[in-house]
Parts: sequence; structure tokens; C-alpha cells
Amino acid sequence: MRFNLLPALVMAGALAALAGPAQADATFNAGARLSRDNNVNGSPDTPSKANQRSDNYLTLSASAVYFTPLDAAQTTYVIGQIGALSSAYNKFSNLDSSMLVASAGLWRQLSATWSGQVTGRGFTRDTKQTERDANGYGGTLEIKNQLSQTVWIKGVADYEDSKANLGAYSYTGETYGVNLGYLPLPDTFINLGYSHATRDYKSAAPFVSKSKTLFAEVTQRMAKNWYLNGGYAYGRNDSNVAGTAYTNHIVSVGLNFSY
Repeated sequence: MRFNLLPALVMAGALAALAGPAQADATFNAGARLSRDNNVNGSPDTPSKANQRSDNYLTLSASAVYFTPLDAAQTTYVIGQIGALSSAYNKFSNLDSSMLVASAGLWRQLSATWSGQVTGRGFTRDTKQTERDANGYGGTLEIKNQLSQTVWIKGVADYEDSKANLGAYSYTGETYGVNLGYLPLPDTFINLGYSHATRDYKSAAPFVSKSKTLFAEVTQRMAKNWYLNGGYAYGRNDSNVAGTAYTNHIVSVGLNFSY
């Protein structure tokens, strides 16, 4: 089972960029996203791609975010969030999954152009393959530089510890990434990014997977609280086991509501 949080993270950044200054103590977000993965089973590229299979899947998400300043100047905020994601596949229903996540952290304005955020999270994941059901925790550090009124760059470092019902599917993982955001128009947001993720599985034989992802996403505000988005991601995946390297291409379109 491959559960990818990238679409949710990309949309979170897009909605934050388009939302403007915060006027409330809480926000609610909900979305639906349809994606197509050309290699959903992660079949190796060599010696042949004949065994690679494509599939469409629908991801539904919802989250509530609470934030409040800790100082009169509003340079430091405490942020709490609870959210849920659920993915349903058209042909490979054994990949269906859902997840609940709760997180809390601090955001701080470090200077006129620099800001940072640190969050910790706990999660529970449920799948059609019960041996992969898991609970875990993680933490994320983000550093953002507002290069201009319409352009920003952000670095992300993430750690996750996931304990599955079957020990072979438990892992610790690290992800590092960089995002470039651009607002060409007041209601249009473009996000480009790269991430590198490593997962060290607790199997009897050492198994370490590595994935590199390049992605691009465009989000357009359609109405006051409604956003249409489309994206593309290219992934290259490998491990310490010979003959397991594969690539995949994911295209997606989604509709989100934020209030």
C-alpha cells in the first residue's frame, strides 16, 4: 500500500497562499481529488515495463485548523489541526486506505522575509490489507523565505515513525524537500517542488526504499471559498534490493473548499 500525502501538502500550501491575512481563529478545508497513476503496483522498469498497471483513484480530505497569536505583534502563532484522508481505487481496491491525523505546532515570523514552522503529529492508518494498518508519529520543520510579494521558496524536513500490525511493514522515514511558490495573478497560484524520501523498514532482511519526486501544481480560485487545481508528479523509486527500481507518473485534478 502506498499512501501519498503530497497532494494534501501541496493543496495546504496553495490555500494558504491564496487566503491572505488570517481573519479568524479557525478554518475548515475539504476537498476531492481524482488522480491517475501509470504504475500503481510499483512494478520495476527493467527488464520490461510489461507488468506495470495503471489505475484511477479518488481522494477525499477534510481538516479543521485552529490558530491563535501568542504575542501582541502577532509574530508567533500556535497552530493545531485535525484531519482525515481517504483514498479509493477503481481497479486495485486492495489499495484503498484512510488516515486520521492530529498535529500541533508553532509558526513564527523570523524577520521581514523569513518565517518558520515546527509541528508534531500523530496518526492512525487503516487499509484493506490489515497487516499494513499502522499508528505512528512524526514531526516537520519548515523554513520559508518571501522573495517578493508574489514569489516564495520553502524548505521542508520531515521525520516519521510508523508501526504496522505486521512488523515487516513498520518503518522510520525521513523526507527533505523544497517548494517554489508563485502568484502570477491574485487568484492563481503555481507551486513547483522536489522531495527526497527514505524509508527504513523493520523487516528481517534490511530493506531501505528511496523515492525522488518532482511535481507541479496550479490552483485557481473559482469563487470566494472554492479552488480548482490540477497537478503532475514524476516519481523515481529505488531500494537496496537489486531489480526493484521503478518510475511512475501521476496526473490529478481536484476541487477544494476552504472557509
